[in-house]
Amino acid sequence: MKTFLNSRAFTLAELMAVVVIIAILAGIAIGSYRRSVDRAKFADGRSLAHQVAAARDSYYYDRLYSGDTAVIPTNFSRLPLELDGASGSTYNGDNFKVYIGNVNYVRAYDNDGNYGICVYQEAGVRGKVKAETCVGRTAKGREFCQSMGYSSPASSC
Repeated sequence: MKTFLNSRAFTLAELMAVVVIIAILAGIAIGSYRRSVDRAKFADGRSLAHQVAAARDSYYYDRLYSGDTAVIPTNFSRLPLELDGASGSTYNGDNFKVYIGNVNYVRAYDNDGNYGICVYQEAGVRGKVKAETCVGRTAKGREFCQSMGYSSPASSC
């Protein structure tokens, strides 16, 4: 006959301890996963902004060196990019909205509106990025910009 002391089953306290440990590990993992996703989206937006800035630069210098009127394009239809959904000076991507304007920079804002990336081009030097800033539009965005290594996030481009 088996007695209580010879039982090989888990007690309720042991099971609850395991559940608590798994919950703590899951909480840490979910936080790390979200940060990784945010960083991947940021890299996507940054890459897209640089790609648009390079295409804009290429368009300008191709016209300049061929003797045409060199005008900085403000419309995606003039850029040698194939971006589905680009209309006028705006492109709505999966994670970012990219804007090109009349000045020499490209803006890419995340779809949640928390932060953005501004890529400034070096005037007179083909393909050279002069500066890049992270724009924190909200407190969460400013905090995110700082976590990505931008010491003082701008409030706008």
